[in-house]
Amino acid sequence: MAGLLYYANEYRKHANMPQSALTSTECECSKAELLDRINHLGGAELIAVNVRNPLAMDPQTHCHARGTLFLLTEGLVIVETAQGRQLSPSQTIGWMPPGVEHAVQSYGPTAGCGAFLTPQFCGDLPAEPTSYPVNPLVALILQKALSWPHGTPLDLTRMRLLLVLLDELRQSPARPLQLPWPQDARLLGIARALLDDIASARTLEQWARWAEISPRTLSRKFMLETGMSFAQWRQWARLTQALEWLATGRAVKDVALSLGYDSVSAFIKTFRQALGATPSAYFQAQQRGQPMPASSAAQPAAALE
Repeated sequence: MAGLLYYANEYRKHANMPQSALTSTECECSKAELLDRINHLGGAELIAVNVRNPLAMDPQTHCHARGTLFLLTEGLVIVETAQGRQLSPSQTIGWMPPGVEHAVQSYGPTAGCGAFLTPQFCGDLPAEPTSYPVNPLVALILQKALSWPHGTPLDLTRMRLLLVLLDELRQSPARPLQLPWPQDARLLGIARALLDDIASARTLEQWARWAEISPRTLSRKFMLETGMSFAQWRQWARLTQALEWLATGRAVKDVALSLGYDSVSAFIKTFRQALGATPSAYFQAQQRGQPMPASSAAQPAAALE
């Protein structure tokens, strides 16, 4: 609950409550008050708060009555739902529809802005978790919304800004779940086992025997249920793990070898093809607050079979 506790800290600031005068009991009341605002639909149609977590957050499954936009300016977050996993590095805007159970795992310090939107304004946004590249106008409106009161409906001027924000998001290229779970129990078992042993060199045929399924059925159903080939899914799983490890400060060479690559250069090549930059350039750009260029590859290259 580290993230929600920080929301409570920020809520006290907006409510002009001096932190030095608060007791632990009052902290819990403030957190409860904020949660009440988020999970009930009265008051402002959009509630925005600053977020800063100096420590990594452990995932806890939860959901909100409102849809959630999260503009991450520092750090790396992985969001997991029943449908799959979504990677959100800094300089991205994450979207979580109302009522969807999810868990958030952060890696190292994170910072950004969270905005909670009543369901009547969520209809034109994706029905599944997704993310967007940072839109400067959206970022400015979210920043401005931090000063809006939480307890009363938006006035006409603020409502116009909210509608502009939604229109900008509708026109932005959405990034769907990057690691969707297959629905077939046998394929899901393979996917989970792959994440537990990310460097495994098992071939598709070996995984098929492990799951007691034919290689042809495994290949066909993986594409049908995830939209990716088995090799593409496994490669993206490795890249997701690579970003998690790199965000915690592990060396590129250590990450490459831990993922099962034969050489650092092969890992860097695959990383650049999928994410548009080398690992070093990727994290340097994040530290400078610059969005990464779009990758020329629609899916990660299948470097390991």
